Amino acid sequence: MALLIATMSPVSAKKIKKAVAKPEQKNELLDRKPTKLKESVTEKNMTVTDECRVNLSLFTQHAKVKNYADALDPWKTTYNECPSISKNIYILGEKILDWQMSQAQTEAEKEEIFNKMMKLYDDRILYFGDDVKTPADDILGQKAVCYSKYKKEEYNVYYPWIKQSINGMKSASDIQNVQLFMVCSYEKYKLDTLFASEYIQNYTVACEILDAKIKDPNTKNASSYEIVKQNIDLMFASSGVADCNKMNEVFLPNIVANKDNAEYLKNAMRLFKRMKCVEQEAYFQAATYSHNIQPSAESATGLGNMSYTKNNYENAIKYYTEAIALADNNEDIADNYMRLAQVYNKLKQYSKVRENCKASIEKNPNVSAPYVMLGLAYAQASVSDDPTLAKAKYWAAVDQFIKARNIETNEESLNQINSLIRSYSSYFPTKEETFMHPDLQEGKSYYVGGWVNESTTVRSK
Repeated sequence: MALLIATMSPVSAKKIKKAVAKPEQKNELLDRKPTKLKESVTEKNMTVTDECRVNLSLFTQHAKVKNYADALDPWKTTYNECPSISKNIYILGEKILDWQMSQAQTEAEKEEIFNKMMKLYDDRILYFGDDVKTPADDILGQKAVCYSKYKKEEYNVYYPWIKQSINGMKSASDIQNVQLFMVCSYEKYKLDTLFASEYIQNYTVACEILDAKIKDPNTKNASSYEIVKQNIDLMFASSGVADCNKMNEVFLPNIVANKDNAEYLKNAMRLFKRMKCVEQEAYFQAATYSHNIQPSAESATGLGNMSYTKNNYENAIKYYTEAIALADNNEDIADNYMRLAQVYNKLKQYSKVRENCKASIEKNPNVSAPYVMLGLAYAQASVSDDPTLAKAKYWAAVDQFIKARNIETNEESLNQINSLIRSYSSYFPTKEETFMHPDLQEGKSYYVGGWVNESTTVRSK
């Protein structure tokens, strides 16, 4: 949390005075609505003179070598006389004004420069808001970042800008803008808990943007996006709004109100899944409404979860099977095979548990849970009437626990798996028992029959 907030601090140690705007106050700068339409551009501003070209060249050369003092006057002249001649007026102008701010001595000077900064972004939108590379919504996000740099606590002023920027740019949003979006949302929620629903929705949007960036092989410095994602996860968790009961309370009325809005319902289900709140009524309602509009893997999974929670195992099997057929990626398919295994485990149909655990492992072999469940199922098998040979199932069970241990990274889960290994190893036959069976030689291969159908290794305790 501290790391995330720190990254939003101004680079300059000199800050302008914080003056929190009151709702009834009028501020010409803040009321000014940027537009990317050029109809209001005057003939004079569209005129490009030789003097403009000379001044453009002069300030560009000086600014590029960080000689902002000499760049200042020709930049001012170019900006005033021919504001549409080049994007460099605004790109390099930010740096020139940043330098001016670092030189300012009085609060009045700083306030004047700050207002110029805000006008600079508005004018860039006016003259270059239709630029493909840096469109108006992106510029508006830059304006919000700049505003927060000098007047951090005026969240209500720059929140609408950063929200519009994120909603407009979506996955193309700059990482700094996504970060500010979530910091601002967090701060607004702290000031007003009625902002909870919007904060949760903003978190969903930000996570989708960051996840897409992290998964995209073309993303440069993907680790930076991972760090921001970790920080906003921690911030969201610490806010208290991530509590499943709280989320259910916030979302249930909205889900009912949006029962015909497929996109809203889909996003709600994803959020509840992300927060591991898939046993809440809001999640079940979203899944039901969504499935009625257009069945999907997510809605089928939601209905399967609802059926499982209500002990309606027949319907749970039906919906999880449907989710597998509708899923378009191996991770979701593996998850639903695992859910089917859990249902069959409840029904004590252990051969079906084996079948679905194996299917889950085939689709996603790097998750420990299917191996653990498979081992527990093997431990329930009946494989021989001979008391000693009957214990062979524990070798097969422990084999699966060891596979789970080899891929698990979570310390708590590792401790649980190690506990299972110790517990079920205690059921191995003794050396005396294996001695009485010539086919049970320590370290040799042994086939466990029945529905277990596994080769294992003879061991004694």
